[in-house]
This record gives sequence, C-alpha cells and structure tokens, in this order.
Amino acid sequence: MKNSLNFSKIIGVALVFIFAMHNKNLIADPLITFPISVNEIELRVEVANEPSSRALGLMHRNSLSHDRGMLFVFPVEKNFSIWMKNTPIDLTVLFADKYGHIISIEHMTRNTLDSHFPASPAMFALEVNQNSPVAKAAKPGDFISGLGKIPSARK
Repeated sequence: MKNSLNFSKIIGVALVFIFAMHNKNLIADPLITFPISVNEIELRVEVANEPSSRALGLMHRNSLSHDRGMLFVFPVEKNFSIWMKNTPIDLTVLFADKYGHIISIEHMTRNTLDSHFPASPAMFALEVNQNSPVAKAAKPGDFISGLGKIPSARK
C-alpha cells in the first residue's frame, strides 16, 4: 500500500511538470517587466535604462513574444540610433518623446548594422517583434501609456 502511494505521488509530480513545460503561462518570467500599452494593446517590457543595458538591448535573443518588448529609456530627449547587430529577430522600434507620443516608427531587419534614428529628439525607444499587434497598429502621433511607472534613466 505504501509503495502504491509513493508511486502515485511520483506520477502526480511528473504530470504537473510535463503540464507546466507545455504551458508557458505557468512558468514565471525570470526578468523584471513593466506593463505599458499602445492603442490599448497591452504588453510587458524589460527596461534598458543604463548605458550597458541600452548597448546590449535584445542582442542574442532568439525570440520575443508578441506581448513583450524592450523599452530603452534615456535621461533627456536626444538624437540617438538603434541597430540590430547580433539580434536574430526582426524588430520594430517606436521612438517616443518624453510624454510618450510616438514620433516615428522603423522596421528593422535582423543582424544588420543599419542605424535607425527617430525623426526628432526622443527619450524612449520601444522595440517589439515585427509581427506583434503593436508593430502592426501603431502610428506616429499615438501614445504609449504607462511610462510614468517605468524606472528613470541612469547615466
């Protein structure tokens, strides 16, 4: 009887593990993310607010879910560029001013060295998967909501 109960527990634990491995919603995201939205499309973003995290960006990432992104935060509005060196996924970048208004949008091709600039000085750059709803729906003049709760840039 005791061996039967131990075997049942082992089977139960194995089934939970198998279910969790196939259901990504049950596995916690190991990185701290923040909620924002564009045109009421919600997503969670990692924040690159230091020179080192802005330089690394999404390099070496093999995938980016359609409801995720990376938000680059700069100390002040300025001209800067984004590129795709060592980034194996196609991305769209939305450049925004200090208020969160989208200035311009660029579609970027994986693993290229082309520089992408905002149309005017920007404080934020939001990178999302090129096939995400945000990339398909956003346009200049739209607003990124939730930026007030994002950590400020560190020099």
